[in-house]
Amino acid sequence: MVTVTIDGHEVQVAEGTNIVEAAGKAGIEVPTYCYHPGLSVVGQCRICFVEIEGQPRLVTACSTPVADGMSVLTGSERVKEARAAVMEFLLENHPLDCPVCDQAGECYLQDYSFEHGLDTTHMVDERRTFPGFERRLIGPHVVQNQNRCIQCTRCVRFTQEISETSDLTMKARGNHSYIDTFNSEPYDNPWSACAADVCPVGALTVKEFRFRARVWHLEETPSICPGCSIGCNISLGNLKGIVHRFVPRHNPEINGWWMCDYGRFLAEGLNDRDIEQPSRADAQSEERAEMSWAEAIDEVARLIATGSDVQAVVSANLPNEALLLAKKVLADHLGARVLTPINDGEKHKIKNAQRQWIGSVDSHANSTGARLIGLPTGDQDALVKFLESSNGPLIVLDNRAHPWLATDAAAAALKGRPLIVLARTHTPLSRHAAVVLPLASWAETEGTYTSSTGRVQLAQRAFFPKAGAKPAAEALLLLGARLEAGTDPNLTPRAMFEELAAEVPAFAGMTYRRLAGEPGVPALGFEEVAHVG
Repeated sequence: MVTVTIDGHEVQVAEGTNIVEAAGKAGIEVPTYCYHPGLSVVGQCRICFVEIEGQPRLVTACSTPVADGMSVLTGSERVKEARAAVMEFLLENHPLDCPVCDQAGECYLQDYSFEHGLDTTHMVDERRTFPGFERRLIGPHVVQNQNRCIQCTRCVRFTQEISETSDLTMKARGNHSYIDTFNSEPYDNPWSACAADVCPVGALTVKEFRFRARVWHLEETPSICPGCSIGCNISLGNLKGIVHRFVPRHNPEINGWWMCDYGRFLAEGLNDRDIEQPSRADAQSEERAEMSWAEAIDEVARLIATGSDVQAVVSANLPNEALLLAKKVLADHLGARVLTPINDGEKHKIKNAQRQWIGSVDSHANSTGARLIGLPTGDQDALVKFLESSNGPLIVLDNRAHPWLATDAAAAALKGRPLIVLARTHTPLSRHAAVVLPLASWAETEGTYTSSTGRVQLAQRAFFPKAGAKPAAEALLLLGARLEAGTDPNLTPRAMFEELAAEVPAFAGMTYRRLAGEPGVPALGFEEVAHVG
């Protein structure tokens, strides 16, 4: 460790730490454009100039490591003058289109022009433009506005060092430099939208989010990506209960600063809903008859009582709390045979902060949690055999728990059985179910998930469920109370997790507060159950 003084504040940091990071430890922000903690250091934007006492010249804070006893000034007159000059150069050709720029509200150029720029300009020449490179879709997800680019090369370095696809490059020279793809091929890799994330200005933006909402209107909620078993940390942005975007949230152990396009663009699907109230099949009509939750739970209890061999299909996309309740209410109390189907699905991978690739093991957010809690798992063949082994009542916790369940074949195979389905959108299975219960979306559910790396993470609720929908855990609490399983219908997610931590050894000692403050807490005994089918 070395001790350095920054603006009069003494701070101890590891040897080799640059001044930007050391200042951050002292609560002092040094402005940066080209610097990103997940990318290599190039020191080319120069906005991070600082003064080191005893040295004749200003230095770039991003490329200068601290030394023991060093004294740094980040706001001296020399520094202010240099930063103002840098800002003037960066803005000399900028279109100054903040009111219509979709980056407004999270644009470093906009922020730093207020903090460090001049209130005038010496530019008298015609501004440089890039005809044909404005509002250009350079790939399936990323839009380029080259006139806004400040040549920081973050996007280029991302494709070289993180995605390892080297799609983007800087072409031409000097004042005429511009970002383009090699041989003008489309910018299309599985992490392409991350280039827009690292862009500090509005030169690269995401097509799917452009002009949908101003970022200062969004409510951002810490959550977990539901796309696969990796458990990338995300911020879920919603406006008045409409989900508009996922963006990666830093977690050094899992996804670093990144996320794949597949997970990112699951966001809009959370707004889909065509099941708003509990309903039952009407023998006299093809239409479904709506009812209250109390009536629905009574009907579920009646259907369960009609057969002796009750089965339950429990989704591996549900949080740990719901999985524990499924085990306690359905398996332990009711005596139902339970299966959690696992779909390998398309494989995804992401780099953590150490630039190590982490790959998915299946397409579910919580298959590891299901195994740790003790729920039996199986693939599609096992699922089909499981369902063929009984004609009794069947409870399906999420009709999209496995792709096969959403097919006509599944509906045909289960026709005639007393069927209870939790669902957000209809599939052939739910359309023919005796009782359908509206399931809350990912954004409307609070709970914990266990990644395939064995880390337990908290996904917070962004907003309360719309219409009559409920999270699976709440539905199970109501059913448990009706079946006299000893569950409290008013139990909160935090209280449910406390029960989980007390009853399941893998979660022993964990608390909500700890989960909220750490990048995932390692589950105990994870290695013994990891990825076992």
